[in-house]
Amino acid sequence: MAVPFNPRFVMIILSLCLADGFSPLHRNCGSPIQGKMGYTTQFAVKISTPSPDAAAEMGIRDWPQQLKSGTWSEKVEEGQEKVRYILDGTGKVEITENDGTSKTESVGPGSLLEISDEVALDWKSDSDEMIILTPGYEETGIFIGVALGLLISTVVATTALSGK
Repeated sequence: MAVPFNPRFVMIILSLCLADGFSPLHRNCGSPIQGKMGYTTQFAVKISTPSPDAAAEMGIRDWPQQLKSGTWSEKVEEGQEKVRYILDGTGKVEITENDGTSKTESVGPGSLLEISDEVALDWKSDSDEMIILTPGYEETGIFIGVALGLLISTVVATTALSGK
C-alpha cells in the first residue's frame, strides 16, 4: 500500500530540525552529537544557534561587542569559561586542544560558542569584519581608556560650564 505525499508531514519534520538547533552552516540535523540547540564538539566547545527569544533570555542584546577583522587568536585556560556570540559577519574558528587535535567550524550571525575547557581558538573572518558579543568587557584596556576619557570630558565640561 502506497503512502500518499503529505506536505504537512514534511513541515513537521523540518520544524523539528529547526527547533533542535539546525543551522545551514553546520548541516548536522539529526546528528548523534547534536544537543538541544546545537552540538558539542569533542573539544568541550558547544556551538549552537539560539532562537531570538532564547538569545533575549540570555541577555545577549545587552552584551558588549568586539569588532574583529582578518585573523586573531585567543586561548581559554583550564577552568576558565568563555562565550562568544556572532552578531554579524562570517568566518571560521579552528579549535585546538593541548594535544594538538584540532577541528575547524564555520560560524556566522546567530552562532553561539560556549567554551568550557582549555583550548586555543584561531579565528579567520571571511567578511570585512565580524561583530562578536561577549557577556562581559574582556578588552579591559580599551574599556578603561574609554571610561577615563568620559570622566575627563565630564570634568572639563562641568568646569567650563561653571565658569571656574
